[in-house]
Amino acid sequence: MDFLPYLWILAGIILSGLELLTPGFVVIFFGIGAVLTGLLSLVIPGMAENFIAQAIVWIISSFSSLFIFRRFFKRTFQGKEIADTGEDEFVGHEARVTENISQKRPGRVQFQGTSWKAITYDHSCKPGDTVEIMKKDNLTLIVSKKE
Repeated sequence: MDFLPYLWILAGIILSGLELLTPGFVVIFFGIGAVLTGLLSLVIPGMAENFIAQAIVWIISSFSSLFIFRRFFKRTFQGKEIADTGEDEFVGHEARVTENISQKRPGRVQFQGTSWKAITYDHSCKPGDTVEIMKKDNLTLIVSKKE
């Protein structure tokens, strides 16, 4: 069973990588415990053949690192929450129509140097018309023709 230490190291690397796919910042500490277990199994004579001792070292090292380091690292790697005020920076601005827009068919407008898909619920618009942005729905602007 000389392969067990290397298996622990491989499992630790995989668990540490899985942290990128899971929320909560927990899995990496089990990966650290597995790598530590594999390294200790290579260094301590007789431990490479004793799976029970390896499992005990893994459990102790994983939970120890979890409880000791999680608070510190969680603060370090924590993202910032941006509050959504519900106000859209596009609403109320003017855009220029570049493709016909009708109630039945979307068109395109030019706004802030970019072409946007646009729909209207009131008047049809021709290229060159100025419209007011009423709402932004994902990548589509809902516009109203300016008189």
